[in-house]
Formats: sequence, C-alpha cells, structure tokens
Amino acid sequence: MNRRTTIFFATDIHGSERCFIKFINAARFYQANVLILGGDITGKAMVPIVQQPGGASYRANFLGQTASLESEEAVAAFERQVRHAGAYPFRTTTEEVAAMESDRGLVDRLFTRLMVESVQHWCDIAEERLRGTGVRCFIDAGNDDEREIVEVLKQSSYVEMPEGRVVMIDDEHEMVSSGFANITPWHAPRDIPDEELGGFIEAMAEQLHAPGRAVFNIHVPPYATGLDVAPLLDDNLKPVVVAGEVAMGPVGSKAVRAAIEKYQPLVSLHGHIHESRGVARIGRTTSINPGSEYGDGHLRAVLVNLKGGKLLSYQLVTG
Repeated sequence: MNRRTTIFFATDIHGSERCFIKFINAARFYQANVLILGGDITGKAMVPIVQQPGGASYRANFLGQTASLESEEAVAAFERQVRHAGAYPFRTTTEEVAAMESDRGLVDRLFTRLMVESVQHWCDIAEERLRGTGVRCFIDAGNDDEREIVEVLKQSSYVEMPEGRVVMIDDEHEMVSSGFANITPWHAPRDIPDEELGGFIEAMAEQLHAPGRAVFNIHVPPYATGLDVAPLLDDNLKPVVVAGEVAMGPVGSKAVRAAIEKYQPLVSLHGHIHESRGVARIGRTTSINPGSEYGDGHLRAVLVNLKGGKLLSYQLVTG
C-alpha cells in the first residue's frame, strides 16, 4: 500500500544556527519524515571577540554595534547571537588580530576551520534529535560551500549527503541532487560551466527507474521560470540601473531547465536565488524555490506531500 511521504525542504541558511535548529525541529512540528537542506549552509563572516588588557573582559563589533562583554555569560550569549545570525564568533587577542591583518592565509585557514566545526556540530545535533525517529535527514552543499564541507557531510554517521547519486527517499520515490551552480559573478567555490552541470545531472537522471515519480533536489533553479529572478550586475558587480530602477532578470541554469523538461520529475526543489520564492510549472513538473531570509532568523521552506505518482500538496511556510 502506498504511504504518504512528507518532505520538509529548506535551503540557503548560510550559517544561521537559529534556522538550522528550526529545520531539525520541523520534522516533529510538521510530521515530516524526510528533511532536505538544499545547500549554501555555511556562513560568510567571522566575528572576532577580542580579549582586553587584563584578560577579564572582551570587546566585539557586530552589525554596526560595539559590544563590551564583562563576563563569561555575556560572551557566551554574544556568541549565540552571532551564530544564530549566520556568522562565526571566535575569541582572540589583539596580537592575533594584527597577525591576521597582515596574513590572509591565517584568515582563510581559520574561516575554514570554523565552518567545518560548525557543520560537524550541526550533524551531531541532527543525530542527537532525530536518530530513532525514522526521519531521514539529507543535507547538501551548495555552490557557496567549500569542498571541506562536502567531506564533513559525507563522513556523518547520520546525516545523508545525497549529491551525485540516485537515492531512494522512501519505497517508491527516487531523488537526484546537485549543489553546484552555473557560473556566477562571484565565481563561488562550486560554480561550474552550465554544460558541465547538465552532464552531472544527466549522469544521475539516466539511472532513474521511474523519473515521473522522482524528486530533483537541484540547488540552482531552472532558467526563466520566475524562480531565478535577481538583480542584473555589471562587470564591477554593481547593479544595473535602467530608468532609475534596478534591472532584474533570469540568472538560473538552462541545463537544469533542460533536464527537468526531459525527465519530468514529480517535483523539483531549488534555492540559490533568495528573493525568488515561488512555484512554477515545467510540463508535468512542479518546481519550487522557497527563498531565504536567514539573516532575519526566518526559515523559509516548503512542505511537500507525495503519494505514489502524485504530488498531493505543497505549502510554502516560514518559521
């Protein structure tokens, strides 16, 4: 007998621990038996918490404000605030700060270490809260995530990193996943040419036994679907302004759209373009981008119900 499968899909939380905890708690709140976090999971900034002379207090700057932290409790609370917002706090000294200002390599190595430690911690949280519940937790790296993050996810004993293979999410629905993106103006760590992205997806999709019942978990949205509308940028990464307005246009992947048109999965789940929350139809496929508001601690997501060869329902939610 076919059973309903409930998927909770979110993406682009960019280091926000508040959003990650909401993602894990969604399994119980929404009675979801499959959690999918679709990529771009790491943060983009570090926040030094600098020990002051005498060693009893610290000072830090965050979101344009200077914080004077006079106790261990105050420092710990500040660290939680920073992690919830998607940045990485670290305790340091004036000497270490000066050394990093003169050596970019020190900054890069510290940033990678903090990202790795954070994702390892998240994997531990997922296992602690979900093991034994029957909930499957899939987490992908996105185009902004470093290769070290891919390895952390692959080594987790509970979290499943689905990229690059066909995964059965239940007894009858297969899933193919990719966190790569076509080349962006920022040349992110996992940007690749669109033709290469198409080949990567094709290598998985051609192995599907029942494409019409499949889930595509593809970080970058399909081109010109309304799920990929973003400000257009010039060669200096400045927004293009036309008649006093910022010009907007499609920036998604033509290869992703071609793969969806060819294989017609039951549903395709995307992210990457935070401001393009919405739903589109590509033939028989329902394509969804839940968007992202991680900076405000809001978890944008979509709740998807599948049964057999049918998409029973979907609902865009914000937590």
